[in-house]
Amino acid sequence: MVMHRWFLCIGLVLAFPAQAQPELSEADFLAEMPTVLTASRLSQPLMDAPNSITVIDRKQIEASGYHNLADLFRLAPGMYVGFKKGWFHNVTHTFAAEYARRMQVMVDGRSVYLPSIGGVRWDTLPLAIQDIERIEVVRGPNAASFGANAFTGIINIITRHPDDVAGRMLQLAAGNHDRREALFRWAGRSASGSHRVTLGERQDNGFDDHHDDENSRMLNYRGEFELGNQENLGLQFGALWGDRGEGRSTDVSFQPHDQEVVSGYFQADYQQQLPSGNKLQAKLFFNTLDTTEDVPVSLIPGAYYEADLLAQRWHAEFELDSSHGDNLRSAVGAYVRRDSVRSLLYFNDTDKLHVDSHGLFGHLEWRMANAWLLNTGAFWEDYEMVGGRFSPRATVHWQPSTRHSFRFGVSKAYRNPVLFETSADYRVRLLTADGLPISTQVPGFPDVLFPDILASGNVAPESIVSREIGYIGLWPEQDITLDVRLFRERIANFIDVQCSTGKKGCKTGEPPYRDWYNLEDVMQQGYEIQAKWNPAPNNMVMLNHAYLEIDTDIEYQEYSPPKMTGLHWLHRFGRDIDMTLSHYWVSSFTAIDQDRIPRYQRLDARLAKSFRIKDMRGQIALTWQNLTGTYMEFHDSPRNAFDRRANISFQLDF
Repeated sequence: MVMHRWFLCIGLVLAFPAQAQPELSEADFLAEMPTVLTASRLSQPLMDAPNSITVIDRKQIEASGYHNLADLFRLAPGMYVGFKKGWFHNVTHTFAAEYARRMQVMVDGRSVYLPSIGGVRWDTLPLAIQDIERIEVVRGPNAASFGANAFTGIINIITRHPDDVAGRMLQLAAGNHDRREALFRWAGRSASGSHRVTLGERQDNGFDDHHDDENSRMLNYRGEFELGNQENLGLQFGALWGDRGEGRSTDVSFQPHDQEVVSGYFQADYQQQLPSGNKLQAKLFFNTLDTTEDVPVSLIPGAYYEADLLAQRWHAEFELDSSHGDNLRSAVGAYVRRDSVRSLLYFNDTDKLHVDSHGLFGHLEWRMANAWLLNTGAFWEDYEMVGGRFSPRATVHWQPSTRHSFRFGVSKAYRNPVLFETSADYRVRLLTADGLPISTQVPGFPDVLFPDILASGNVAPESIVSREIGYIGLWPEQDITLDVRLFRERIANFIDVQCSTGKKGCKTGEPPYRDWYNLEDVMQQGYEIQAKWNPAPNNMVMLNHAYLEIDTDIEYQEYSPPKMTGLHWLHRFGRDIDMTLSHYWVSSFTAIDQDRIPRYQRLDARLAKSFRIKDMRGQIALTWQNLTGTYMEFHDSPRNAFDRRANISFQLDF
């Protein structure tokens, strides 16, 4: 019934054209086939890339109206998005879990994957949606280009060049759940180069009846400098700080409290065009995330324990892109990295734990004939905790015309265990209100409670062998593009935490304690479809659909939704009024270590009015989320009921 209403609504608008106005060109919503960077490290037309890639461009980002970065990935087929807390967002491509350890995430090529527990803390990235130029979502293993942890896919967020946003921008937003947001950006040129500075503040009260509010302040900077002699240097840095609501009144050992968050990064990118036409690139970056919290324990008045966690990463790499004639190109390079973590709670150590890794990578693109293209690549990586691994990939492309491309590929990828999976020694130390051991207040009570997880370190990396067929088709006369991916993947050495008895739970306070183990293999297969259609001027319709079938003997036999569908309609009325409707259908499933999530549907809408005052450009936008009614989000306990939400935003460029 909902689908019928959708098509009736679209048909009525198409039947009655908008008032006279400049027609949208294909570049307004569909654009010509984009060039992508993330699949092979070489700049390639999407048809030549060795992976299926969804490009979420600037216009789609603005049209969505989303203010949480994680929500944008609902626009890509096969991507599951769920909120475990108001500020804790989960984004996965298969293997939905609290910590998305099996997918790499980058910002301008800088990995933000956490070496401590894994995954990404989306709420701690010093990044404004308004500063994103586009997002490339690689749907499938890509360790051959970016190493371990590019296991089921990659998200690469590409930010806007200072020259593209010259001037000043002010944005104010408010909504229910006490959401408030303010953002200011300045960008311009000086004698030394181009600069962009963004300052922001945000607050949100999260879910009803939960202690999961968010308060953040953020700044970031990006500078681009021409050094002469075909040399360029890019510098970036940023910081975010604030607090998060944590804990539950129903949990005696995890009472409501605040978590203090401080994150930051520095990044330098160097490029030089060589006389031969080749390009040399080098990258250096540093990430840090420090969370501190004192967790009250209601059993003993005034008692608490510390749950601090520090995660840092140093990374340096170089790359040489070369052209060997008209039909052969290559990219080769190497990297070194040091990951560091510190937490007395998680690792039973006051000193930092370090793990070093290094690797070599290469990719070759060969145009064998007009209709045939070969992509081959490999990544060799030595990770201190598990040794060296080799991740190869090969794809053959048949392109009978410029409008159609068929891809046949096979690849192997690894996921190295994070430090919590190799070195966990999770012990709670109870303290008095004065910070003294609890035994000083309660004689005979143990200061250090039993370990909840005690890692033996005997886990091997997970591996995945992926076979896939891809197709991209263009029908310019109808303004239609179609992207199809069919895949079959075998995952070995799946890592999860269990008792040595093979059960999920251990008897409290008694050995055997929980440890990390390699469990049974997993076979998954399915397909992903993305179609875009401009049926008339001022309109775009986009359909995403993903189907996943899982065959495994592990407890989580349905760890990702079997079916996910998204239907999006963008329409421009007269008088600079834009409207977007996005409807999602997600089938029921059980995420890893979570309760079962019932199937749900969700309708989001946005209505925006643009205006000009002399040399200033402005926009007022109303956004509604989940007009179809309350549904259950990614959760364990308490249950996260996502209700109807509304937001209003005002933006002025001057």
